[in-house]
Amino acid sequence: MRKESIIRLDDGGEQKEFKIRQMSASQGERFFFKLILLLGGQTEAQKLSDPMAIMGALADKPYGKVQELLDDMLSCISRVNGGVETQLTPDNVDGFIESPMTLFKLRGEVFKSN
Repeated sequence: MRKESIIRLDDGGEQKEFKIRQMSASQGERFFFKLILLLGGQTEAQKLSDPMAIMGALADKPYGKVQELLDDMLSCISRVNGGVETQLTPDNVDGFIESPMTLFKLRGEVFKSN
């Protein structure tokens, strides 16, 4: 069973609740192979557990390829509001999240859970 966690973050002065879900085994494998290939295979395994190190390593990569990974990560995040869960997608994320830092923190939680 995939693990899930609920986190609460301040976003634009409002406390918001999100659910972070672990990727399935096959989704996680595809994600990490894409990540390793994008990083040129030069990433040490220990860096894969540090979201800040990963984001730093991606800083000089082609944005289109990085965006694919960022979009994949959204599939692990839902906004929870009044007991109603809404899956985040590239098309709806801006309707639920105001601050880029909130999105960055959520992606860090996705890395941690996977």
